[in-house]
Amino acid sequence: MTSTALKPVPMRTDRSFPARALALLLTVVLVAPLFAQAASPAPATSGEPLFRVDNALNYSMIGLALVQVIFILSLAGIIRTMGGPAVWAKSFTQGKSRAAVLLPLLFALSHAANAQAYTGNEPGMSNYDLFWVLFVANVFLFGILAAQIVMLRSMIKAVVGAVSEPAGSVISTGPTWVDRLLKRLTRQVEIEKEQDVLMHHEYDGIRELDNVLPPWWVWLFYGSIAWSVVYLVNVHVIKIWPDQKTEYVNEMAQAEADVTAYKATLTNTVDENTVTASTEPDVLAAGKATFTQFCTACHGPHGAGSETSVGPNLTDPYWIHGGGIKNVFHTITYGVTEKGMISWKAQLQPAEIRAVASYILSLKGTGPADQKPPQGDLWTEPADSTGTAPDSTAAPADSARLVTN
Repeated sequence: MTSTALKPVPMRTDRSFPARALALLLTVVLVAPLFAQAASPAPATSGEPLFRVDNALNYSMIGLALVQVIFILSLAGIIRTMGGPAVWAKSFTQGKSRAAVLLPLLFALSHAANAQAYTGNEPGMSNYDLFWVLFVANVFLFGILAAQIVMLRSMIKAVVGAVSEPAGSVISTGPTWVDRLLKRLTRQVEIEKEQDVLMHHEYDGIRELDNVLPPWWVWLFYGSIAWSVVYLVNVHVIKIWPDQKTEYVNEMAQAEADVTAYKATLTNTVDENTVTASTEPDVLAAGKATFTQFCTACHGPHGAGSETSVGPNLTDPYWIHGGGIKNVFHTITYGVTEKGMISWKAQLQPAEIRAVASYILSLKGTGPADQKPPQGDLWTEPADSTGTAPDSTAAPADSARLVTN
């Protein structure tokens, strides 16, 4: 019996047509725009670009394309080795497939020509246009890379599937870690052993299994018992934790303090229901400045009016529309149009109105000898010393407010 020695197959070192076409395509798409960019300054675009593109971003796109080319050439060599000499190259070069290979090249050339023709007297390509050319090139390369990966997986699957398994061999597949975990958490009895836990009573054709309680449920029940012991000792024995009633009271007190502190920061949101009088020098100074600017024309420079003044005397204890910070704030905010008092809510902020009202209240008893005679009714501060809060939605009163002493 004679044996024939296998001759070694020489390794194919020449590149196939798709590799050469791909290298040529990358040269045109990547290098040609760079020369066009360096030919002359980028022309001014007619529209605003979607985002700013600089040279660093374009260089990154070129680097990404080069990395994809390296992977594509590497996979091409692997596929060529596994599929035989020029097997996959012939499939791309037969018949109409040649035109499909040349289409991206023609597209790149036409794009470069259109970019040159578009610029007119100023040839070149802007960074923004170059970015989109590189973007299209990277997408094209990614498509080639994905197709190669799919082709390589198919070839590997075909090679692995061709290896015949020994006759009668059975690949044992044990339970997965999920199955083992569920079995530990539930202690579920296998179907083959259900007869051992089957209960003897039956109802309407339904029989019950005497399964044990799931471990997760048992440990949750034990945990609740342990927590109840800890809670009982800490709350009712050594009392280092507050009980529910004390905790509720403390939380409500803290919430009230937080609300009060928050309202103190909202000086521009006060109204006639929440306003309070201020005696701070800064607030009174700001109120005096506002009063001097807007109110002296009707109430006089001292707020006391005169025989010929339109506005009433603001320094005596008599008020036509009610005294107190809330009533004065309401009158300034909404005005009394039928008596010549305009609404100042459009010109002044709530904090400014509060400052003016506080300043007016500080003028009590400071009127000069020629002050205007009293008008309205004698105002007595109520028990809360803040005045009666009027309805902010109601129209301003036409007549004098009746006040009970």
